[in-house]
Amino acid sequence: MNNIATNPLHVLCFTEHHLESHQLDCVPLQSYRLVANFCRTTYRYGGVCIYVHESLQASNIEVLKYCKEKDLEVCSARLYLPTFTIGIVNLYRSPLWNFDYFLDELEILLNLVSRNSRGLIICGDFNINFMEDTVHKRILNSLLATFGLYPTVDFPTRSYNNSIMTIDNIFINTVNQNSFSVYPCINGLSDHDAQIIVLHDIAIMTYEKQLFFCQRFNEAAITDFTIKLSYELWEDVLSYNDVNMSFNKFLNTYLTIFHSSFPTKAVYNSSPSKAWLTQGIRISCINKRQLYLISRHSLDQNKKIYYRRYCKVLAEVIKLAKRKYYNNLLISAVNKTKTTWNIINENINKTRETRHIIY
Repeated sequence: MNNIATNPLHVLCFTEHHLESHQLDCVPLQSYRLVANFCRTTYRYGGVCIYVHESLQASNIEVLKYCKEKDLEVCSARLYLPTFTIGIVNLYRSPLWNFDYFLDELEILLNLVSRNSRGLIICGDFNINFMEDTVHKRILNSLLATFGLYPTVDFPTRSYNNSIMTIDNIFINTVNQNSFSVYPCINGLSDHDAQIIVLHDIAIMTYEKQLFFCQRFNEAAITDFTIKLSYELWEDVLSYNDVNMSFNKFLNTYLTIFHSSFPTKAVYNSSPSKAWLTQGIRISCINKRQLYLISRHSLDQNKKIYYRRYCKVLAEVIKLAKRKYYNNLLISAVNKTKTTWNIINENINKTRETRHIIY
């Protein structure tokens, strides 16, 4: 987890996000943008989506016509690297549904995605236990092998009722890309563990923070500017007979005072920190993760009940911390309407492309 914090993942693929389309558009995922998604309209839950780090170029591949709720829920994106492109397919298949439809449409879809991509990655929740030698596993592996794709996950990805299975997987071309590593990420958010794959020896554009310039306008700076203007006698401005020279002198004097009171500073666009996230909440989140690891493999129901209660209390604490923080912002704000919209935009991850003045 520490490695993820210091080295952010480039692509995030989610299955069963349980959101509707308008809800998914408002999910504030810091430093990532939603590139591709599928949301259910008939049944509840389900759905898949792909987020790409803002430092990389990517585009959506339209695959909606291949989707059928529960049989094959899929989205796809094309990732543009300096030397080639990678097609990424993220899918979810419900257990006990039409396996033949899943295979037929998946083959057509992969033909489409691989057409203009040198690399191909397919991942998701297949609901096929790759730890067992079943007919469905053999058929799926055979189909994906025709595209040069082979499974990389060889560890359990789901723990439920004291049983473990590998129903999530990541398929890549292990011949062309033989330098990779795969490992689980136990996040405590689901009975499924996340899988992380690192493809080595692939050149990508390094992300650099964008430099921009700003000026701060606050009451202290405005007061300083007003005082400096009141001390200026403007004698030099009135000493010229030429109006153009007088104006130039006035402008130079005015701008000198202006920039001394409102200096221009170079800053980097850093992601806004969660000011409501106190040290106590951070420690509680760490404890929650430890409790999850203890309870997931325990037969003691009391531990599981305690973990669920702990999660409920922590969720309530986080909700109250957010409410208190935003209430204080509104109470102390001079322009409450503007502050309200800033809070809304922050929570729906909507920011302006360029900013020159910071208030």
